[in-house]
Amino acid sequence: MSNGQSLKGLTPEATIGQIITSENNAGSLLSSIGLNPKNHESETLRSVCQQKKWSEAEVLKWLKKNQQNNSLQNGNDEERLPNFGSNLNKWCSYLEKYYLTKNRKLLDDINRDFPQVRKIHGNQYEWLKNMHWHLQKLEEKLNYYFNFQRHKLFPLLRKLKDSKRNTLHGIINKVENGILILEEDHHEILELTNVITKKGQGFKNPEEACSTLRILNYNVKTLFSSLRKQIKTEQDILIPLTKQKLESG
Repeated sequence: MSNGQSLKGLTPEATIGQIITSENNAGSLLSSIGLNPKNHESETLRSVCQQKKWSEAEVLKWLKKNQQNNSLQNGNDEERLPNFGSNLNKWCSYLEKYYLTKNRKLLDDINRDFPQVRKIHGNQYEWLKNMHWHLQKLEEKLNYYFNFQRHKLFPLLRKLKDSKRNTLHGIINKVENGILILEEDHHEILELTNVITKKGQGFKNPEEACSTLRILNYNVKTLFSSLRKQIKTEQDILIPLTKQKLESG
């Protein structure tokens, strides 16, 4: 946070300069939807949005919502993972807090905005139609994936943390089946994100794109980046650790 006014209290009459100094990631958020802050520092958000034919209220609401979530790092996906060792309970809680909750909200935002964008711009941008069916399939898969992890797999894995052999035997088959399901989900989710990215032309914003389409593209890219990080953490840590515990049980 800088010495400027909090982003939470700003209105569309705030200058771009005030906005980018109010939160550390405000400038990168604006850049991600196609606004170069340095070219408009002295202009108000309202003025800039009028020039670009964007919704000032939508952009400001989006900025406030995402001010602490600068997850689109211009291609830098490196993150420092916590050191929970072999504690499955802590790894499950980490995945729930930093991925399931966040990704669920992003998916909800995409599901809210995509029908409107497709209805208005589908004929103008053919790629919106091309990715529609695959995006629906991904939504169905992610709804199952998130619910399966939160309500079935993670509760089972938490039972492994300190179970004795006689109590472990009753859940071992369920855990093994759960890991197989998780690995299949990973493959399908990654395949769908790759297809959608290709059919969506990389979610590049056309020059005349409205703010709703730009925010939709940002949310899709952010979701896909976060899903890849979640899956990598599960593939590199959660699954090997679970298999190790099953073998040593």
